[in-house]
Amino acid sequence: MGLFQKTWFRLLSFEFRVSTPMRKLVPRNRKLHIPMSPFPALAGLIFLLLLTSEAAGEVSSHLCRVAIRPSTNYTRLIFRLDKETESSIAFPARRRIHLVFNKTDGRLFKKLRNYSDRYIAGIVVSQRGDNLLVTISAMEDGPGVRSVRFSGSHIYSLDVGPLFKATVSQSVIPGRESIWNGAGKLIREFDPPLKSDIPFIPTDRRLLEKLIPPTELKLFLSGEAAIYKGNGTEAEEVFAFFMKKESPVRALAAYRRGEALYLLQKYDAALKAFREGERLWPQYMSSNPSVTFYYADSIVRSGDLPGGRRVLTRLIAELADKKYAPLLLVRLADILARQRREMEALAIYRTVVANFTGNKAVSHAAMKLADRRIFTTGGETYQELVQEYKKINETSSDFSLREEALFKATLLESMYGPGMTALSMVVGYQKKYPRGVFINIAGSMREELLVPVYQELYAAKDFQGLVKLAQENRDYLAGCLADDKFIERLADSFAAARMLKGEITLFGNLIEREWATASVPFMLSRILDDALALSDYSLAEGAARGFLQRFPHHQYAHRIREKLGEICYRKNDMKEVVSELSWLLAPRTRADFPESYYYLGKALAGAGKHKEADKAMTLFIAAIKERGIASPLLTDAYYMSAFSRTAAGDRQGAMAVYRAGLEIAEAGRRDQFLYKMGELSMLDGKTNEARSLWEQIKTGGNDPVWQKLAVQAIDDLEWRERMKGKITTLSN
Repeated sequence: MGLFQKTWFRLLSFEFRVSTPMRKLVPRNRKLHIPMSPFPALAGLIFLLLLTSEAAGEVSSHLCRVAIRPSTNYTRLIFRLDKETESSIAFPARRRIHLVFNKTDGRLFKKLRNYSDRYIAGIVVSQRGDNLLVTISAMEDGPGVRSVRFSGSHIYSLDVGPLFKATVSQSVIPGRESIWNGAGKLIREFDPPLKSDIPFIPTDRRLLEKLIPPTELKLFLSGEAAIYKGNGTEAEEVFAFFMKKESPVRALAAYRRGEALYLLQKYDAALKAFREGERLWPQYMSSNPSVTFYYADSIVRSGDLPGGRRVLTRLIAELADKKYAPLLLVRLADILARQRREMEALAIYRTVVANFTGNKAVSHAAMKLADRRIFTTGGETYQELVQEYKKINETSSDFSLREEALFKATLLESMYGPGMTALSMVVGYQKKYPRGVFINIAGSMREELLVPVYQELYAAKDFQGLVKLAQENRDYLAGCLADDKFIERLADSFAAARMLKGEITLFGNLIEREWATASVPFMLSRILDDALALSDYSLAEGAARGFLQRFPHHQYAHRIREKLGEICYRKNDMKEVVSELSWLLAPRTRADFPESYYYLGKALAGAGKHKEADKAMTLFIAAIKERGIASPLLTDAYYMSAFSRTAAGDRQGAMAVYRAGLEIAEAGRRDQFLYKMGELSMLDGKTNEARSLWEQIKTGGNDPVWQKLAVQAIDDLEWRERMKGKITTLSN
């Protein structure tokens, strides 16, 4: 044996010693055919792997004993066999582990079925043909396992517990752990249907014409066309039709249905269909290597790793001279890795990368090698791995692989890189692969990354940057809105950037999102305030009424109702003002905005409800004094209060209010107060007091209109006095 063969034999076939004669590993009734490959490394690998696969069928062993050793962090299962044998581990369900001992029999240990502890919820041993299957039920999803087997030993141990779960490095930036929690499981379990690149071989139309009528011929060919296009659903429906009846093409339909089900990732059903086809026409697979590949991969995905490996190894040997053989070899390495034969798998991956430059398989093998570092990299080393994934994305001819590589690079940047850089990569992935496999989880990553990015911008007082961030990512703000401070900080940023219209547009969009429900009241109130500031009363009214319709009992409802009253006042719709604000006159009720009392008072006065108007104006005056604020409406409130009291017949009360109002009235309004006070004095027969008040307007007034009225009032008073004197003289 040459040096090359010896080296690969050691790497890929630990079961056999180099000194074992090669001819003894091949059964006498099996003709071993290995075509001459244009790839010398591939030929050596195929030869050795095929020998290993063939030899495995001659091994038989017996399970003698099972021991259980529970501990704090894990439970150890110890299996003692009478001789060393091949084994494999698979995870068919989230809480289930399959341990298969090949060519093994033994007791079924039924007492173990009821065993349970912190990590295990039962152990079932069953015979599956020539293999012994141990099914272990775990207490939690995604159980961690560690297998230990020493070469030459008959003892195999399996440790089960969270201690052995594949975990990402602890150097993930704080606050981004949830990104890995969401993507990590997908990364570990992602195993889409493989495109082997083996050419699709359609059935000879002339052969089918001899077997089935024209209508069925057309249907059968449409099913094959659907498989060629990757439309598994349509193809499965077509070939299921042929499987329901006795037909000369039933065997072929079974194989085609298996292909369709494989494309739909229904691997158990696909395997069943393939085996039905094999039962009816076993020779067919030798003429259709693509079907053989799907059959082998379905065996693997259904849990029978050794069986799938044997079929795939033989297929690789038959196709060693084809350009797609290295890709099949990578899939074989995947199977070895699942069987916990990591050394052999790594050797194959590295050999493919080193020896098949330009072949599609190189990118696949490089991806597998990179994936083994994703769980151990950290903040100081992740960039090197990111570059490897980016290189695969840029150089691979496989569209699906390019997408996967870019996503993994993006994931690493999202866990370890600067927030803005990571966010940019996520957005780039979404734009490049809008219908990609990882598009949903990329959206979740984007939501998570927006939180630290917005916090950085707000801390830096980059208000325009924060506004732009929110506007460009409005579909992904769910995570930000979970932060109670976000929406108020965003509103402050809009105000600081003087972008009221932008705030209206963004909040108007967000209020329709289900995930923004908790912030809708605040956003509606901001839309209302912004619309009022822009004098867009139609929009403001719509926002207010929309708020009250959706949240009639919200803590903001009174405030919004007051704003609505103001809008109606500005529209001069006094009837609506009374309708919206009358509740303010109820006992133990307090307005958020003192002006609401004023609007109500004006509306009530116009409706002739003078006592209620006076009460509203009195409440307004009291609220202004209590809060110690200035208001341009205060003088008019005094005037309207006195006016309402006068109309209600309370002249004394009106005079008191006029006097109080006169004390605070601005110069332009003093004449009005003095004139009205003079009128009240005249009504009470106090002519001298009236004359004195009007004289103040005549000599020191500022308003020519009220001065003219005062002069006329004085002249009228003097005329009355003269006429009174003449009437008195005549009577005497």
